[in-house]
Amino acid sequence: MSDNQEVMWDLLCTLTGEQVARVLTNYHGMQLLDIGFWKYLIAEGYLEEEEESA
Repeated sequence: MSDNQEVMWDLLCTLTGEQVARVLTNYHGMQLLDIGFWKYLIAEGYLEEEEESA
């Protein structure tokens, strides 16, 4: 990591999870919360894959 990245990482580690989520989405907007991120959360086990309704 660069020096700047280390400073930012250290700062983020002092914040609550909600504060980190707000900082990132305030900077990038809701584009971070796209279908790709949804699939990542499923693949990593954070979310369960929903069954498709018939």
